[in-house]
Amino acid sequence: MVDVKKEKKMNTTTITSITAPSVSIVLSDEVREHLRRHFDGDLPGSKFYAATPDELLQLALNCFPYTIANATANADGLKVVQLRFDKKIGTCNVVPVDVLTDDERATLHTVPRGETLARCATSHRVFPTSECTLIIDGSNYLVTAYPGEAAPPLPPSPDVPDPYWDRHVFIEQPA
Repeated sequence: MVDVKKEKKMNTTTITSITAPSVSIVLSDEVREHLRRHFDGDLPGSKFYAATPDELLQLALNCFPYTIANATANADGLKVVQLRFDKKIGTCNVVPVDVLTDDERATLHTVPRGETLARCATSHRVFPTSECTLIIDGSNYLVTAYPGEAAPPLPPSPDVPDPYWDRHVFIEQPA
């Protein structure tokens, strides 16, 4: 259930914790559009079970208000908030290469993902997760959110060495 006391201003929605009303996150229409890839859409990657970003943020704020409120900013001024729910909240379709079967490794290929390219493997398996990562700026505006552990941004190409993305791939479900 999304808090009906949301405040809409200048193409943003402020979502407030029901359990700690002094804690809130601001969601812009631009970020809401960016997040569609984690709720629906055809891009490979992790997906939330929640129907909308508002529903997910309300759940996070209600369950973890003080974790969100007390998060500290990194050198870039961003708060990377790792949450672990008591239930599965989505699928994490970014997995270590070493958990792939030989058949799945044989499907490795590169696909466009936004403005970059990403390595993908095809699998019938589903990788449920109870983890969620929120990235919030210093004014409590949501920058992004995704199911699963914190992951660095994709490099511009899979050919660019990266300690994380050299060992992880996106999972695509077969058509």
